[in-house]
Amino acid sequence: MKLQNLSEHKAYLYCECILLFAGIPVLLLWWQLRVDFPFFPVLFGMLLLCGFLGSRDPQVRFTLPKTRPPLGPLLRPLLPRFILVALSLLLITWLLNPELLFKLPREQTRLWLSVMILYPLLSVPPQEWIFRSFFMPRYQRILPKPIHLNIVNTLLFAWAHLFFLNAVAPLLCLPAGWMLADSWQKHKDFRVVCIEHAIYGQLLFSSGAGWYFSSGSLRALESLLEAIL
Repeated sequence: MKLQNLSEHKAYLYCECILLFAGIPVLLLWWQLRVDFPFFPVLFGMLLLCGFLGSRDPQVRFTLPKTRPPLGPLLRPLLPRFILVALSLLLITWLLNPELLFKLPREQTRLWLSVMILYPLLSVPPQEWIFRSFFMPRYQRILPKPIHLNIVNTLLFAWAHLFFLNAVAPLLCLPAGWMLADSWQKHKDFRVVCIEHAIYGQLLFSSGAGWYFSSGSLRALESLLEAIL
């Protein structure tokens, strides 16, 4: 049976979803506990794997639609959400470890500026394509109710962040994952979820809570910056 036809079978999609989004993170966690390895090869390896599967699925889109609504009206309703996230991250950082508040912009300004630029370009689009552009249309066949699809997507998005070897990272990803899944359901627009995700990430690293993600994106971006400069 061709791989293209397998995507029509629910049993296969259940197994694929569990293997890709539950099994692989456990394997990576086991590996990370034994050998420290960088974040970006993992992310881009997952992107290639999902891209291969998505290329054989007519429901998965690789390009933006030719007619796209302007971003302004889509992003304006998200402003209260951004403010709430910023205040929540500051409060969480202060409660968990007040010494981390604004630590990155205060102590490593050049790295912080690089993160503000490179994180939205290198880390966000692959994550959003995997978890929204690929995951949502592919697995809506087995999770046809939007609420069920959003819940599973959110839980697996948080589960993937076990890679960072602490409980705070996946817990922070639960509300973030829910908001991103919700935005995808409302707009089906890759641009919107990328911008939203990028702003969450910039707030995260600026507030100090990005320390809980420092074993991945931050360290990789720091190494990239050192290589360039």
